[in-house]
Amino acid sequence: MIKLQGYQAPQKVNLRVAIVEDNTTARMNLRSHLMSIDSFDIASYSNGKELRNGLRTSNFDAVFIDFHLGQAKNGVEWIQQLKETGLLKPSTGIFFITSDSLPQTIGQILDLYPDAIIIKPYTIKNLSTTVKHYLHARKHLLPALQYMDQKKEEHALEFLNEQLRKGISKRIESDFIKLKGRLLISAKRFDEATQLYSSILERSNGVLWAHWGLIKSEFFTGKWQHCKKMLDKLIEESLTKDKAYEWLASVEIGKKNYFLAEQLLDNIKDSELTIQATRLKTLCYKMQGKTEDAIALLEKKVQSNLSVKERLVDYAMELARYHLHLAEQFRESQQLCLKDEYADYVSSARVMLGKASRNINDRHAALQKDTMLALAFLLDNDLPRAERIIKETSEEHQFTKANVSTMIDAVKVWFGLGHKDKAKEILEKCDDQLLEQENHIESLIATDLVINIEKSLGLEKERALKVNEKGMKAYSNKKYAEALTYFYRAYSMFPGVPAFALNLLQCLTDAKQTEYKGITIDILILELSGLSLSDNNKKRMHAIKEKLALA
Repeated sequence: MIKLQGYQAPQKVNLRVAIVEDNTTARMNLRSHLMSIDSFDIASYSNGKELRNGLRTSNFDAVFIDFHLGQAKNGVEWIQQLKETGLLKPSTGIFFITSDSLPQTIGQILDLYPDAIIIKPYTIKNLSTTVKHYLHARKHLLPALQYMDQKKEEHALEFLNEQLRKGISKRIESDFIKLKGRLLISAKRFDEATQLYSSILERSNGVLWAHWGLIKSEFFTGKWQHCKKMLDKLIEESLTKDKAYEWLASVEIGKKNYFLAEQLLDNIKDSELTIQATRLKTLCYKMQGKTEDAIALLEKKVQSNLSVKERLVDYAMELARYHLHLAEQFRESQQLCLKDEYADYVSSARVMLGKASRNINDRHAALQKDTMLALAFLLDNDLPRAERIIKETSEEHQFTKANVSTMIDAVKVWFGLGHKDKAKEILEKCDDQLLEQENHIESLIATDLVINIEKSLGLEKERALKVNEKGMKAYSNKKYAEALTYFYRAYSMFPGVPAFALNLLQCLTDAKQTEYKGITIDILILELSGLSLSDNNKKRMHAIKEKLALA
């Protein structure tokens, strides 16, 4: 039996619940219904911004949030942001309420692993049944939930495994399994997560959360061929179609099939593209040199969200970043003879950053905006102002919780100002961020940004060696999923190095995996047969082939 280290026995306290609903009558009715179910301590908010402010002073055990929140970000966008910024506890129960059963809506909600989806109009009986089931399950899951809040995921998994071994009520068994799958993914134990979700789908193929869990596990394990087969089937289901197109596009982008990825995303209307799907499509355009299409899409999203301040900030900054990218391209290709066009890109970026700044009320967004502004001044050769801004932002934030996009912008600024060690230090931190990233779209975009900055700064070889070292350390500890991530990056970053290809091949063999992100064992063997190998590498290659023959 495990010792529940850090677990505190539950005391008789009312659960703190947040209601987020823009309709006053609906908000009051939901509050009244919940109070009739249990003695909750309830706080009510009309939008996600108010919830965010509330979370800065209070924690909640459960959040009931409407998908559509009037002229503002939707419920999914707010929950994503609050999770990313760490304001929402991992243990917080999430209940989505919506009258919209469109595939795009349900697909977005399911991607967040909610505890329940309540479809309007709901009956009091239906609401009561859903909430009482959650309370019953939560009571039994409480030790695991407390461990999650303490960032002791392994303890939480040990508790769940022990309870499942003992045998628990069929009524709450699926709640335990669902939480276990979520924790396995969070702990990067993707093979175990794959086995868990596969066993569920073998018993019942209609469990949507198991489908998405399996897809996510196999995507991050690099088993993209099987992942693609699953997604092809989900496209046929109306409820999951749009989200399946997003995932399929992600797979193709990972394999550098940008035109095919663009075609897949064309199946989703521009007006229904989420911010993440928009970033994916912009990346497709960028990699194909379709500048006009990229700018047109982002400008359309900016214009259509002028009344939605929080979403306007996201799209305005994406458009600003794209203009800065174009200016950087001019600079790198030494086309500064076209000074007017170069200046226009930098100026357009500053205009978008100004538009965003008037609506920013979040420190993470402010950091992102200030870092891009420093980059714009650097590209404009205003080095004193660029240095002043980047120093101020660094002193205040230290980039400890910045996203990779912001960190890469900071790397560009510090490097451009001649502070190469500072730039490399932040680049090192990006490795940790990439490893911890749980969102597949953010992972793809961030990886692309890191690879591009390494190339543009001439750091491919140096960084490939460091990443390979990290892979060796993970491999020696038999953390194959982590090792594969690093070995693949080293292999992709600096092609033609036998040691990198051999390390990737060795790790795939020991992990009993035939492919990683489209690179198969057969491809690696064929590539290595065409390279000049040292005697030591020849011995390694022979040993690997023997192991594969016995498998």
